[in-house]
Amino acid sequence: MCGYVLDHGEVPACGGRRPHLNVLIRLEDLENRTRAACLDFGGTLSPESLRMLACDAAVVPVVLNGKGQPLDVGRVTRTIPDGLRRAIAARDRGCAGCGRPPSWCEVHHITAWQDGGDTALHNCVMLCRACHRLQHHSEWEVRIRDGLPELIPPAWIDPQRRPRRQPLLHLAA
Repeated sequence: MCGYVLDHGEVPACGGRRPHLNVLIRLEDLENRTRAACLDFGGTLSPESLRMLACDAAVVPVVLNGKGQPLDVGRVTRTIPDGLRRAIAARDRGCAGCGRPPSWCEVHHITAWQDGGDTALHNCVMLCRACHRLQHHSEWEVRIRDGLPELIPPAWIDPQRRPRRQPLLHLAA
């Protein structure tokens, strides 16, 4: 649903506000580190899919009791503020992995927000959906070096794991 809104919805052409997700979870599931959650429109997601989707969205956790009654409604978390999104777009000029334009990209926390990663320029990178998926589901790594993002391929692609960086066209020549 979020991907559809980003592709077809009325959001600004260059890195507009991302969707808000209401994630419904039973208290028992939360306490037992659940293996799935339900979105407010009824779809269920695995923790991995939810983390990827939530990486660049506002998330409001809604904790339910056994009877389905809300016990707690959390605050919005992980959101990339508009000013920071613009700064990341200006620095990365689009996807740090493949160069797709900023309007096609999401912002990824290098150190995950839930692991204590800051929502700050030094901990965020712009990635298209395909490269973002690689960060969550493969051995690719991303880091900021000398103020610029670079991606490190898995050893099976490059045994020496040489970092890759998109050329900055505005600095070339």
